[in-house]
Amino acid sequence: MIKRLFGSGRGDRKKAAQVTQDHAMEREQFSKLLTAIHATRIQDRMTVLDRFLAVEHHLTLSGLAGMMLDCDPSLQDIRFLRDTMEMFCQCGFAGKRTFEAQETTYEHQHLGDHHDHFICTSCGKIQEFHNSRLEHLQMEIADGLGFHALQHKMEIYGICADCLSRREANLPLTLAAMGEKVRIVEIRGEGTMVGRLASMGLRKGLRLEVINNNPAGPIIVALKEVRLALDSEMAEAIIVTHACSHHRNSETEG
Repeated sequence: MIKRLFGSGRGDRKKAAQVTQDHAMEREQFSKLLTAIHATRIQDRMTVLDRFLAVEHHLTLSGLAGMMLDCDPSLQDIRFLRDTMEMFCQCGFAGKRTFEAQETTYEHQHLGDHHDHFICTSCGKIQEFHNSRLEHLQMEIADGLGFHALQHKMEIYGICADCLSRREANLPLTLAAMGEKVRIVEIRGEGTMVGRLASMGLRKGLRLEVINNNPAGPIIVALKEVRLALDSEMAEAIIVTHACSHHRNSETEG
């Protein structure tokens, strides 16, 4: 997960002081909103808000419950925390994110601030990013279509640099991630296995896209415009290397 951290420099101390001031202002606003809607357990919800604002990363309900253990164990009730976080979202203090195959997370919603996300499908790390050119291009496209965009989100799934660096350069197809583009570097096994795979059009040098890599069923790959189903024995025999478009070089497609 990504945290926004502050260093010891003068600029960082000034930024940290501004964040503290912003949090105090948000705390006052939320207290007034809770009173206006006649919410129950206002003080308890303010305690949860304080803990939530103390971090700047995506937080799950179970993670929040763990944080409450340090200040007030009676506030670890998941139903109460879920209800409180939903209030944060409704009032614009938090954003709710449900990424594929992950527990729902909440993040601090800064007014006027927008960012998108990279999500690693291997370790689950969430990395925030903002690109002004990308935002401008999206609005330009919407304008060209006569569409008035109100809000949007971008979630890009893949493998983070840390996970990719820890992997073997060459690995069995069974270990490739769903959605990953790979290149066949070797086909292992006896002549029968090589022949079976060759009859399906699979040979060294070809590029594949992993459509589905569910351990409970066959591995589905795309070879150009053809989808193929491979059992685990066949997939184990195919040794591949990562070959996303930004890593392509002058190697032939085969």
